Amino acid sequence: MRIRARLALAVALVLRAFPAAALDRFEIQVYEEDINEPGHFGLELHSNFTGSGERTPAYQGEIPPHHTARFTLEPAYGVTSWLEVGAYLLTLVAPARGLEFGGVKARVKMVAPKLLGEDYFLGLNVEVGRMPIAVAQDAWASEFRPFLGYTNGWVLVDLNPIFGYALSGKDKFRVELEPAAKVALNTQLGFAVGVEYFAELGFVDAILPLRDQPHYLFGVVDLTPPRGAPRSDWELNLAIGGGITGAADQQLIVKTIVGKGW
Repeated sequence: MRIRARLALAVALVLRAFPAAALDRFEIQVYEEDINEPGHFGLELHSNFTGSGERTPAYQGEIPPHHTARFTLEPAYGVTSWLEVGAYLLTLVAPARGLEFGGVKARVKMVAPKLLGEDYFLGLNVEVGRMPIAVAQDAWASEFRPFLGYTNGWVLVDLNPIFGYALSGKDKFRVELEPAAKVALNTQLGFAVGVEYFAELGFVDAILPLRDQPHYLFGVVDLTPPRGAPRSDWELNLAIGGGITGAADQQLIVKTIVGKGW
């Protein structure tokens, strides 16, 4: 019995050594090329609810995802035709905890000229934020999110090969690879349907075995004007999905993004 107990403890310690699931619980989104026009403001509200997820904290002080709702207010301002600055205010409502502060982030989004043609886009979003222990084990963190894609008014293919790293804690400046992607079809009826994908592959110098990699998949509906029509001032993203591998700590998530530009 003592040998089994020690073996179980060793396994638990090894599992704790893996990085936490990388899916941003507050901003489940694949970035595209849209930014606010110079001198114009935009406001988005991200919300999601974990209907089924991990009930045990991954570390001391964490609020586990099961039956937790999260709300992120994101104001943004267009500085130039290629530059936008923004911020995130994070809150959550957890069982037996009520409304709690989830942290703050600042971001800069840059979109490159149409170097590959009008149907292609390329850009970079950079974030830095501070979260409480209930949300993240390392208080300070940063993210570099390149985004590149193709859209012809009918089909959207979008890749976000994200690089994230902590700015504090034992693994500070150790880069994690957290890819995301999206494929969508414009129905030409005012909305698009598609799928969004998110994953964590681990630190770039220690990629996780496939069985230990969290992978998530969502079915999505987006407010999208017909081909050739002007872009709407409103943004709407509705999705349902969850983990598709055993390492994912959330099996069922419902999410929305509602935005408005001025």
